[in-house]
Amino acid sequence: MSALDLMDPMVFSGFFVLAVFIVVFAIEMAAGRVLGSQRPLRDCLFMLTGMLSQSMLSSALVGAVAGATAIYLWPDSAGSLAAVSFWIAFPMIFIGGEFLQYIIHRYACEWRWLWKIHRMQDNALNLGATVLYRYNVFWVLLLPQIWFGAFAVYLGQGWAFVAAVLITYMVNVMAHVSFRWDLWLRRIFPSIEPAWDVFEKFITTPDAHHAHHAYGKTAHPNGNYAITLFIFDVLLGTAKLPGSRQTQCGLTTSPRLHWAEGLFWPLVRKPPLPKSDSRSR
Repeated sequence: MSALDLMDPMVFSGFFVLAVFIVVFAIEMAAGRVLGSQRPLRDCLFMLTGMLSQSMLSSALVGAVAGATAIYLWPDSAGSLAAVSFWIAFPMIFIGGEFLQYIIHRYACEWRWLWKIHRMQDNALNLGATVLYRYNVFWVLLLPQIWFGAFAVYLGQGWAFVAAVLITYMVNVMAHVSFRWDLWLRRIFPSIEPAWDVFEKFITTPDAHHAHHAYGKTAHPNGNYAITLFIFDVLLGTAKLPGSRQTQCGLTTSPRLHWAEGLFWPLVRKPPLPKSDSRSR
């Protein structure tokens, strides 16, 4: 790989994301968090399926469709927004993508037909790096940031898109990891509590996202939908910050959900589960 190749925004972002994931996964593996989970082999296989489907199917399909659409709608506009300042393009791509992601995630937990596409990620019994790529193979097709990226690159704002992706990915990783680093910081440095109270209302932390993946008294599965900008949950009334460690993750029906339907619904459909299979766990 030449230095010139790494200057391509999509190549750079791909290598960065892969490197971060490998480091985080290796740390969790070394700490016994992966093999010590309830279904480690199953979780790792789901993770690999998600990674392969995203890189070989979903991203390629979105790129082809979005690229063809952009060329059809704006045949003479390739690179036409390259002169727009990064500091104008980046917040538009980042904030716009995050808001749409909030909407998609929220409806994926409220609409039953869409919930079956999203459910694969939320039925994990343990939080950690493997959950980042644990999803139905069609879920990635619904993520607005990938579509934004194809158009952004075509119009000449590839680096603004990459900056948005990297920030989103880093926050997403830190919110999913099995280590409750946020509780550790608050315990070791109590003086940061006032600043932290403000910070966690703007940026998604493990406290918020672990509560979304859990069930029980301190959980909040029907809320905390934001990936990065938690302020959307705060403003739209779906926020809850329990300030505690979650002990029960996944769905109460997780052991009974069929892996094939989870990965490939609606192509694969299994007999209806009991009515207890709902987002409220």
